[in-house]
Amino acid sequence: MSDNQNNFRGLKYLVIFMGILIIAGVIVIISTIIYRINDEALFTSDNSSISAPTNIKLPNGAKINNVNSNSETITIHYSVNGNNFISIFSNNNGEIVKNFNVN
Repeated sequence: MSDNQNNFRGLKYLVIFMGILIIAGVIVIISTIIYRINDEALFTSDNSSISAPTNIKLPNGAKINNVNSNSETITIHYSVNGNNFISIFSNNNGEIVKNFNVN
């Protein structure tokens, strides 16, 4: 009997310890969610660092199909009279870096 009671006592402490760990984990998750909701830096953006050219010259009658950009270039996929082109423009001055004809 004594051996059986020791096993139940150890199991009881183990269950209590795991319950405390679960409660602590839930508290950490909830506090992290509340912190991220209240953190205004995540929801505000400083647009002053974005540099984009003011004028990009495409041929007359060009239909833009897709636009992609990164910190250095803007890539525009466009069509003119059924011909497809991809042009890569510099973000600094709007000049064409590369031009591709897509068949």
